Amino acid sequence: MRTTKVVALASAPFAAAQFAPTLSNPDLANFSVIANDFSAIIGQTPSIELIQNATQPLFHEAGVFLNGSLYVSSNRIKVASDPATSDQTILLHAVTNVMSGDLSSIALNPMDTSQVVLPNGGALYGPSGLVFTSQGSKTASGGLFTIPDPAGNPNVSVPLVTDFYGKPFNSLNDVAVNTRDGGSLWFTDPDYGHLQGLRDAPALPNQVYRFDPATNSTRVVADGFSRPNGLAFDGEFRTLYITDTGGSEAPEGAGPATIYAFDVADGPFLTNRRVFAYAPKGIPDGIRVDSQGNVWSGIGSGLAVWNRAGTLIGQVLVEGGVANFGFAPNGTVFVLNETKLWRIRLTGQSVF
Repeated sequence: MRTTKVVALASAPFAAAQFAPTLSNPDLANFSVIANDFSAIIGQTPSIELIQNATQPLFHEAGVFLNGSLYVSSNRIKVASDPATSDQTILLHAVTNVMSGDLSSIALNPMDTSQVVLPNGGALYGPSGLVFTSQGSKTASGGLFTIPDPAGNPNVSVPLVTDFYGKPFNSLNDVAVNTRDGGSLWFTDPDYGHLQGLRDAPALPNQVYRFDPATNSTRVVADGFSRPNGLAFDGEFRTLYITDTGGSEAPEGAGPATIYAFDVADGPFLTNRRVFAYAPKGIPDGIRVDSQGNVWSGIGSGLAVWNRAGTLIGQVLVEGGVANFGFAPNGTVFVLNETKLWRIRLTGQSVF
């Protein structure tokens, strides 16, 4: 492990001389403080540690922490022959013992994805369960699937919704649970599956949906996106943030790389759509909100953090960028960097 000084993108009157982060690979991952708010969050002695280094892009989406394990989905991986997905697959793993100081005890345990076909985003669901988006294939429907007991029965899943008025979804991307209105599930459905050869041509626009498990009903809550991707509620479930990653399919700067904010009205409605932030590099993919209202998102330069006013206050610079990440107790953040899994420990103001 090495200790190095912070990288500063802009001058800020924090105590740089006292800042002593521990970095296992400083050339690949480091802190970038822009404002004192971020300095207060990361603290004086944070660390960034590489805890898994794979030969395949196993650490891409989800990043859901539950009972000492981190649940992650991979990026697309080539397989010998699968015409239904243009010879591609996506793997799902439970990474166990991720909080351990003994890196040798951290293990990747594969999970069965025969029902959750090509999984992507995930979230906690219920007291001890998970919910995952399934992109589907050219022969299998996608949708929302729960894994009620991921520790005891990780290969048992239950479908919640697999179509919209009989039409197949495009390729569900991410999901967030609103516990304030009874546990409704809000999810994005861009057409990446078709663009990447996983699905047939779309039958629906790129939209955001809300599924109500109490009434078994699904409705559109937002449209007008190029490609809606990550989504997250604030702590009061009064604001919903949604990323638009249409810029990933366009020349740099020619498409949206934008985080939008919406007010969550009483009932299944979103109002007051507005631009919250624009990614400083690449596109904003996975997104989460901490207890202080700061918005975190994986972008082309790593992990970016904005305050509730939409001002960029800092980044965790990660070579190769970050698609998604997960919060865990005691100021821990797990960063998904395709073939690499990083563990960040913050020592400042508690925000999780």
